[in-house]
Amino acid sequence: MSELFEGISISPIKRILIDENILKEVPYVLKDLGARKNITIICDQNTYKAAGKEVIEYLKDFDVTLCKFDKNHLIPDERSLGEIILRMDSQSEFLCAIGSGTINDLTRFVSFKTKIPYGIVATAPSMDGYTSSVSPLIVNGFKRTYNAGYPQFVVGDLDVISRAPYDMITSGFGDIIGKYTSLADWMISNVVNGENFSEDIANIVRNSIERCVQNVDKIKSREKSAIKNVMNALVLSGIAMLKVGNSRPASGAEHHIAHYIEIKALMNGQIPPFHGSSVGVAEVIVSGIYHKVFSQDRNEVQKMISKAKFESKEEYVERIKNTYGPISDEIFEEIGEFYFNKYEREKRQKNIIANWDYLKKWVYENVPESYQIKNLLKSVGTPTTLQDINISMDLDEMIKNAKEIRKRYTILRLAEDIGLDI
Repeated sequence: MSELFEGISISPIKRILIDENILKEVPYVLKDLGARKNITIICDQNTYKAAGKEVIEYLKDFDVTLCKFDKNHLIPDERSLGEIILRMDSQSEFLCAIGSGTINDLTRFVSFKTKIPYGIVATAPSMDGYTSSVSPLIVNGFKRTYNAGYPQFVVGDLDVISRAPYDMITSGFGDIIGKYTSLADWMISNVVNGENFSEDIANIVRNSIERCVQNVDKIKSREKSAIKNVMNALVLSGIAMLKVGNSRPASGAEHHIAHYIEIKALMNGQIPPFHGSSVGVAEVIVSGIYHKVFSQDRNEVQKMISKAKFESKEEYVERIKNTYGPISDEIFEEIGEFYFNKYEREKRQKNIIANWDYLKKWVYENVPESYQIKNLLKSVGTPTTLQDINISMDLDEMIKNAKEIRKRYTILRLAEDIGLDI
């Protein structure tokens, strides 16, 4: 276990190995974890070339079933899940995913449903889900986060991940930078909604951000020490999600906007951008919203609330149907009646007013301004605008509708509660 994780309880993950020249350790890790004969390898064409072929060569003492996707762009949907189920060996003792986001999410969910343990050999520092226990999947065209299994091991060979396509490396960086506002969203939900909040877990995420921004000048040159910082940061963020049992410490309004971008791209027959790249772009937007909202003083907020006119349920239903079309029912099922409850809204408004000065001070101390986020992303070549990720959408419509993707309180919901047009 890396010294980075000492003092952090990460059970049930048994092994985290992030170092150079460690693919050869995979068979020993599997044996230590109880595997004796049958292993199913899950990868795609690219990750097979990056690490899968070499890992299989090291697994000469095992019977290996190879599940290799032939698609150029793999979607984490029902079809891909079914393909794994059809190809895997029913006698498999362990599933070994070789890849990054999509491969990991699919394998994690299959592991959860089949009760077969799994581990991940990372091929890119592209996202923070390696050690989480949830899987973002697209079901019926709607991206939703499902409870799933956790990996028994994570192996990140720096010789492999430092050679990953550079846009996957910047994607991971964007995903981590998004944690500035995901932590803020978690905190305001604690104050406004009474949602449980853990300062200890929040500190794990803060540490992940700090480790990621250290030596950013070395990321472009793919120096292994800098790539290791990014990978470690992503793993730490995933551990935070694992400890909470959901994605709350690492996913807020910036992820809702990213999911909206991905959903609309799929609905339009387009290939979505890398998830972390969408998160980075959304973080620029959401950090700007934070500072716009909290530029108001308490008296201004009280006046806005007194004058606010809220959407009726009929108006909401019409808007969602126009925006989400065939997947509108998924939205209605996710949100339900919660945000139409007048009593609950008034209770939130009272909490907002009572705690406004505290919230404002916290935000100014913990959430960088939009231009600071943009400069940080630009320093490593991470996209900062919708144009950078080849997305053409109306920004106002995106902000208005993205909050409906999750029943989770964020800055977008707070702005709605105080009647501020953002």
